[in-house]
Amino acid sequence: MEFTPEHIAELPTLEDVILFLAGLTDDFEDAGGWLSQAMFPPNCSWNLPMVDFFNLADNNQFIVTQTGSKRHTLKPNLRNRPFLYRGQRKDFGGIISGFTRDAMSDNGLLFREEAREYHLINNLKAEDFIALLKTHPLFMMLDRGIFLEPERKPIFINMNYYGLAQHYGFHTGLIDFTTDIDAAAFFACTRYLGDDKYEPVTDIEKDPYGVIYVHKIRPEATFKYLGFSTIGLQLYPRSGAQKGVCYNEGISRLNVNELVRPVYFRHNPEVSKRVYDIQKDGKLLFPKDSISKYAQEILNGNEISGETFAQNLYSNHDNLQENLSVLAKHNINVNWHKRMHFTNEMLQEVQKDLRDNLWEKFCDQIYFADGKKGKQMHDSLLNLPNNPAYKHYFNVNEYERITAYDADIHRRARKIRRRNI
Repeated sequence: MEFTPEHIAELPTLEDVILFLAGLTDDFEDAGGWLSQAMFPPNCSWNLPMVDFFNLADNNQFIVTQTGSKRHTLKPNLRNRPFLYRGQRKDFGGIISGFTRDAMSDNGLLFREEAREYHLINNLKAEDFIALLKTHPLFMMLDRGIFLEPERKPIFINMNYYGLAQHYGFHTGLIDFTTDIDAAAFFACTRYLGDDKYEPVTDIEKDPYGVIYVHKIRPEATFKYLGFSTIGLQLYPRSGAQKGVCYNEGISRLNVNELVRPVYFRHNPEVSKRVYDIQKDGKLLFPKDSISKYAQEILNGNEISGETFAQNLYSNHDNLQENLSVLAKHNINVNWHKRMHFTNEMLQEVQKDLRDNLWEKFCDQIYFADGKKGKQMHDSLLNLPNNPAYKHYFNVNEYERITAYDADIHRRARKIRRRNI
């Protein structure tokens, strides 16, 4: 939407918008939140549907929630949250991901060849990062499933790898939303500089106004039928700090409708600086951890692993020489002997993370719904490092044993893909 200077001058500031939207949320909470419409009584079982809406947990905790596939996500507590938010420093002509936006020209046209090259490179880099994460010992443990007393069935914690990659700077076809208006406000008044760095919007001639998209939550539909999925809490704190959820624009475009409303505001340098400072220059939303540097190395590097390249080629039925030519054009090499996995040096970082209470901090934010059983399951999760069935995942000296099966699968897959290439 285009505004005249007169219209822009009449828009509220970002602080006005924050107060307005936070006030709506406070009113919703004061009225009892979703519990006022509870289909399940308090103290419900931890694995009942929509427990992320109907629980007695703290607002800042992450609720263990079963998905349609019977896996589980660690979802931001939605009990008192009527909206999802997305902040943009300007109106880009709609709700589109950076993956799509950055492949557009200034007039909004998508050039097919340039876009294809851009998408190929970004996909490959994101997939290299995801391949690396899948070999982290604790990611493997959660992905393979854990038994927690007194539950008799395994629990599979869903790792939203593409959502997580997006939070580490990789462009994907996902559109970030958040349950936290303060997080959305930060992205609405800052400009991304790369390497997890942002700066407040101060040039109001270039960016006179921004927008926060407000998506009304429907408990029975938002995460089932409307294209949203959970990033939420992952092993490392970044996605949890941002209270992240995402929309997959590969399914369909997300347009303004009866559930999604844009709230426009005029940029003000002093307001932008205050919002920026509240988030400690973004450090609260982008806490540094041992995997963020690996992300930056992949993003800034000029090498793609042969395994990722072959998998991407095989999955998309692309032409080998065409893809190699695109990479060569951008000075990117394919290392056919490289496989993304945690090296001994990386494993030492994992061990240091564990000594710095990574596991305890992760577990402390998780809520298994209400009642005695939920507390037992939480205690069982916290004690996994001492559980004989899982303690090897916490010992880097056991890494070869826990990855032996996966390494064999990778070797077989490489042979198959090379034959098909």
